[in-house]
Amino acid sequence: MNKFSQLIQPGFIKVAGTLRPLAFNAFTLWAGSLLLLTGCEPPSARQQAIENYSTDKHQSQYVNFVNDDPETLNTEQLYNRALTLWGDEYTELRIATSFGVAQVVVSGPTDGYPLILLHGMNTNSTMWYPNVPWLAQHYKVYAIDYLLGNGKSESKKAVDDVAQVLAWYNEIFDALALNQFALVGASQGGWFATQIALNEPAKVEQLVLLSPAQTFGWIKPSLDVLKSVYFSLNPKRSELRAMLQTMSTNVDNIDQLYIDQFYRYSTTNKSLPNLLTQMTPFDDDIFRRLAMPTLVLIGDEDIINSPESLEQAQRVLPCVETAIIANAGHFLSVDNAHSVNERVHRFISARRKNDGCKKAG
Repeated sequence: MNKFSQLIQPGFIKVAGTLRPLAFNAFTLWAGSLLLLTGCEPPSARQQAIENYSTDKHQSQYVNFVNDDPETLNTEQLYNRALTLWGDEYTELRIATSFGVAQVVVSGPTDGYPLILLHGMNTNSTMWYPNVPWLAQHYKVYAIDYLLGNGKSESKKAVDDVAQVLAWYNEIFDALALNQFALVGASQGGWFATQIALNEPAKVEQLVLLSPAQTFGWIKPSLDVLKSVYFSLNPKRSELRAMLQTMSTNVDNIDQLYIDQFYRYSTTNKSLPNLLTQMTPFDDDIFRRLAMPTLVLIGDEDIINSPESLEQAQRVLPCVETAIIANAGHFLSVDNAHSVNERVHRFISARRKNDGCKKAG
């Protein structure tokens, strides 16, 4: 018998004149503990939740739609093929809540720091296609389709109050064991991200607002804003490019797979977004309650926000950084994805390394 065999032999105790194994269960427990300490850890609560809610992987099926005529595809198929712009490494989750089913798309390393993405109005999580492949190298990314928006989340009852939407988001966080995270919101998603940060300050460790709508002030009327509103109420293919040009500095840079599903959703929902009248700007005193590090970015040709928005943010937010992204409109995360990605990553990384409110380099 070699030394290793001797080490794992159970001891014996004399009982009623016979020798019997001594506490084999204790040995098993010890051996199991040793395995845990040497790296065979069970999945984290977050990873277990992802596995519980994940759907079958359909990426290969989605790719089959890429070359099809968009007119031959239904709305969900257009969404699915736009999701292929994320690459291959993502998982779709379907989370049952008391308000309906939440669609969450997840990408990134199992043990990555959680980064939650809330998309803008009249779109869905596919809008993050220029950002997720890069961000998922550094974070566990969770993109949530808005409950009342143009995506795969489905409400099962009337939702007529912002408080209900906030409760819905919290059910998602709880289901996924997301107790602390960075939160990024674009446009309408920025307004909801601000609401979440106000209601759950212990969960939101870093807040990033990408040209948040109706947050620092009312949207000022302009010809471009009117074009966008008119298109929402009366979408026409002939007017699509002109509308996109009000939001983007480089429409030709927007992938056609994304544009096709964006237009389809526009034609199936010819009304102003739900809860729009409740999306009012925040008072300065309310902003001062946001003690977490906050980053606010706008485009240099942004029709929703202006340098005055950043001046207000600097004046009222306790721990804030602001910047104007060059060569970008309201769709800054698409127009200049590289700058936005790097700026967001640099900000979150710096704020995780220190507790103070110093500017990130």
